[in-house]
Amino acid sequence: MVVTLIIAGLIVALIALVYTVKVGKTINAQKSEYDHNPKISEKHPFLLNPVFLAYILGFGALLIFIFFLAMRYY
Repeated sequence: MVVTLIIAGLIVALIALVYTVKVGKTINAQKSEYDHNPKISEKHPFLLNPVFLAYILGFGALLIFIFFLAMRYY
């Protein structure tokens, strides 16, 4: 059980690292301080924020874990 949680944590950390590097490269690639295509960020202002993505993924993983425990010990 503990090993599974450690592996899951490492996978989440690896995904977060790759996503952070990708966002950093995108920000460095921009030459101006304004967005080139503001319509995309106007449509999805919260989905482009990594903090909200972390909350969504964290709570989703927590719900899956609770469901797993409920099925295992019921």
